[in-house]
Amino acid sequence: MVKAFSVVEAAFSMVITAIVIGLVFIVFAILSERMLDFKNQNQFVADMNRLTYALNKDIFDSEKMSSNDESISFNYYSGDMVKYLRYDDYTIRAKEGFLDTFKIPITRFIIDTIRKKNNRIVFQRLNLKLNVNKQPMSLKFFKRVNSNQLMENYK
Repeated sequence: MVKAFSVVEAAFSMVITAIVIGLVFIVFAILSERMLDFKNQNQFVADMNRLTYALNKDIFDSEKMSSNDESISFNYYSGDMVKYLRYDDYTIRAKEGFLDTFKIPITRFIIDTIRKKNNRIVFQRLNLKLNVNKQPMSLKFFKRVNSNQLMENYK
């Protein structure tokens, strides 16, 4: 006689294994669904963080910023250019073949110039009008205008 498992023992171990695998699958499905819900809930916050970081970096690195009804352009000192294109449901950042999409609906771009009281320091202000959960929101970014740029305007 050779020692081995009986058919009943083998069937019993397969039933227990099937139950454990079934429970693991159910737990995995529930966790996957929760992770997807978490990602969807935090998509706006992540896009807002990426957009504000990219805008701050582009404003700091750029020589000049300009806008029209549908886009903002940043001209770098190196000659490169970055554009932010406005669409109804999202915003696109385009830089030399690289596109970055933000699911943030920007309704308006406004660029104006402001001065301190003594008129010695001049800033360009970029004002973005957004719709966040059907509520209007405004983001403001500032770029200091250098004296050589002011001198060019007076020529």
